[in-house]
Amino acid sequence: MARLGETLRSQRERMGITLEQAAEDTRIREKFLRALESGDHQGLPGAVYTKGFLRNYADYLGLDADELVALYVSERGGAEPPREFEPMRPISRKSVVLTPAIIIPFLVLIAVAGFVAYLYYQFSTFAVPPRIEIVEPAGDTIATSAELVVRGRTLPDARVTIRVFPGPETISDVRPGADGSFERTITLKPGSNHIEVQVLDAAGKVNQATRTVRFEAPAATASPGAALVLEQPANGATVTNAFVAVVGRVATGHTITIGTETYSPGPDGRFAVEVALPAGTHSLTVIARAAGRPPVTETRSVTVGYTTAFVTVRIRGGEAWLQVTVDGTVAPGTATVFPDGSTTRYAGRQVVVRTGNGGTTFVTFNGQDLGRLGNDGQIVERVFSP
Repeated sequence: MARLGETLRSQRERMGITLEQAAEDTRIREKFLRALESGDHQGLPGAVYTKGFLRNYADYLGLDADELVALYVSERGGAEPPREFEPMRPISRKSVVLTPAIIIPFLVLIAVAGFVAYLYYQFSTFAVPPRIEIVEPAGDTIATSAELVVRGRTLPDARVTIRVFPGPETISDVRPGADGSFERTITLKPGSNHIEVQVLDAAGKVNQATRTVRFEAPAATASPGAALVLEQPANGATVTNAFVAVVGRVATGHTITIGTETYSPGPDGRFAVEVALPAGTHSLTVIARAAGRPPVTETRSVTVGYTTAFVTVRIRGGEAWLQVTVDGTVAPGTATVFPDGSTTRYAGRQVVVRTGNGGTTFVTFNGQDLGRLGNDGQIVERVFSP
């Protein structure tokens, strides 16, 4: 059986992880990890703490924690000798005598605290942005009508500006009522609409709130026997930071072709497919085919945009150790081994993908299929920004 330190070090080096990175990921001090890998038992804390560190480190490296703890006990040579502690001495208490040396600093501290409280009051009064509340729509939602009423509340003397993207459509200088309430009707475009409500108060301070409303026009009426009914996307739809959802139904015996890919609908003839498209305006064609029948085609114009780095990672042909960092923070569930067939998505101002097996790691970035990141067993790190 391999020794404990050699087992840990070999697995870490195989995964392409430095000792410093392992210490940062596991929150175990680097000197304790180095002592574990070098067999330096004198450099380790008590056995209870060491076993806890060892279990966490083993889970991080994907090793059997129970087996490594048993190997640690075997190498250590038995139980830990009991530690000796000196008895605690009673605490002597002294009475406090108020003298000028104590009173004067106390009064100065009270004066400083009062001055800081005054500054905070002034700051909170004049520097806090004006309040803004969107009452309707109460949150991100889906609309089936192109006309949408935006209602909200703010300061009575504020000026409100409403912007709707894509476009943008701008409704400026909206004056709230005496109670601060305001209301305007806007026109939505098919697909995703981003609504910004901005408030400017009399002191020149600005605040804003946002909503995202997806406008889905009612599906066109079709006979029950129609070969193809395409419910989504709507013609002229706008999709932001997402795949294009293609949803509909076909008659019995038909398959669906989108681009170069062919899909089989469910038993009820319904289908739902996500299509990755790069930024821009695309003509999306869906074809329904059946043996002995002419093909039926539906075409939609779709505009795709990206304001962030939208990254899809697929593991194919074998497992891979994967760590993804989004805007400087390690994404939950990463920094571990992903099995074959895994698919995950990440979005942020900056997405860093680090893999221990570039040959099995495939990436789609903002709708563009970049293929595999490297060769089998190759450690690769790629940075994606919008």
